[in-house]
Amino acid sequence: AKKQDGAVAMEMQPLKSAEGGDVEERERKRSGGPKKEKSVLQGKLTKLAVQIGKAGLVMSAVTVIILVLYFVIETFVVEGRPWLAECTPVYVQYWVKFFIIGVTVLVVAVPEGLPLAVTISLAYSVK
Repeated sequence: AKKQDGAVAMEMQPLKSAEGGDVEERERKRSGGPKKEKSVLQGKLTKLAVQIGKAGLVMSAVTVIILVLYFVIETFVVEGRPWLAECTPVYVQYWVKFFIIGVTVLVVAVPEGLPLAVTISLAYSVK
C-alpha cells in the first residue's frame, strides 16, 4: 500500500504461485517460452541439412560395406589365404579401421555450419 494525498492506494500485484514465481512465468516456461517462427530460408536450410545428413549416413554405410567386401574378397578369394585364428586380431583391426573411415565420412557430411555459411554469404552479397 502507498499513501497518496492522505489516501491509501493499493497496487495490483500478479498472483504468486506456491513456488514463489509468477503464474505467467511458470506457464511460459512450461510451454517452452515464446516460440520463434522460422523464416522460409531457415526452414529450407533445415530441410536441406536433414537431407544431406541422411545422404551422408547412406554414403558412410556404403563406404564401410565396400571396404569390408573389398578386403574380404581381396584377402580370401584373390590371394587364397585361409582364415587363421591367430590372424583374427589383425582382421578385426582392419574392420575397425573401416568403421572409423565410415564414421569420418558421416561426420564430414553433416552440415552443422550450413545455416551460418548461407547467412554470411547472403550478408556479403547484400553489401
